[in-house]
Amino acid sequence: MKEKKISGSADRRHFFKTGFRGAPGTFELNDEQLKELQHTLLGMLQDFIAVFERNNIFYTLSGGSVLGTIRHGGFIPWDDDIDLNMPRKDFEHLKQVFDRELGDKYVLCAPECGNGYGMSHVQIKKKGTVYKAFNELKMPETGIFIDIFVLENTYDSAVKRKLHGYMCLFMGYMLTCRKTADDWDALEPYLANNLPLKEAFRKKMRIGRLIRFVPLDKLSKHVYKWYSLCRDEKTTYVCIPSGRKHYFGEMYLRKDMNHSKAGSFEGIDVRIPYGTESYMKVLYGDTYMRIPPEEDREIHSAVELSFGD
Repeated sequence: MKEKKISGSADRRHFFKTGFRGAPGTFELNDEQLKELQHTLLGMLQDFIAVFERNNIFYTLSGGSVLGTIRHGGFIPWDDDIDLNMPRKDFEHLKQVFDRELGDKYVLCAPECGNGYGMSHVQIKKKGTVYKAFNELKMPETGIFIDIFVLENTYDSAVKRKLHGYMCLFMGYMLTCRKTADDWDALEPYLANNLPLKEAFRKKMRIGRLIRFVPLDKLSKHVYKWYSLCRDEKTTYVCIPSGRKHYFGEMYLRKDMNHSKAGSFEGIDVRIPYGTESYMKVLYGDTYMRIPPEEDREIHSAVELSFGD
């Protein structure tokens, strides 16, 4: 039997995120920049955890940050981000306390918050800094960020679950197309050296132009409404429609994801999903503890980076 790839390089999000490597006008972080970025992210994580604990907000690390915790005791050596998971009800609580607790240093970006964000997942960005890649070319807020992937409730009824899932997939795809149409003039120059990537984005741009009569912020709010449609906190499954494998590819047992256990990330006490092993197998395959070959490592290219004062 053929082994699954370790890094998830076959999935579409990996294709779109790593396809900019070597593009004109982009750069990969050198060791000094990577270390400073990781240091900044750790400071942000400590700020967030303090707020989560003070306000009884449940979270766990997510994706590659969980893998880094169990395989490396912190960052995957070449990784330049930190990801979190948070149940919908806890994220709604975070929105209520955000300005009071974090608003002096950070900006909350979410599909329902508008302001030209146009992404289906959540980011908290540090004021006075810049991290700009292909998603941020025309965004008003471009600070160094930590991603939050909201764990959404999903239905026990298989029929309702499928209907909900297909609508989430459709709405999420329409949002990426609509954003690509807005970004196209800024985005196209970075696609010159990768024709498959350019054609994939061109397809999104063309679809996005057909629905340009719908404002980006309005469409983003519709995405939020569909993702968060199920409000039942006692169903068997939860899912991450904004995750790298989307609704059906990231459906998990509630007991595995909405409960946590202790971990250590670069010496910081963190929470990771209770069902970490099954979670990692979904994202990275059975061989997730094996170090991937260099060509399968997810390394991002940047357009601009500034750590501020």
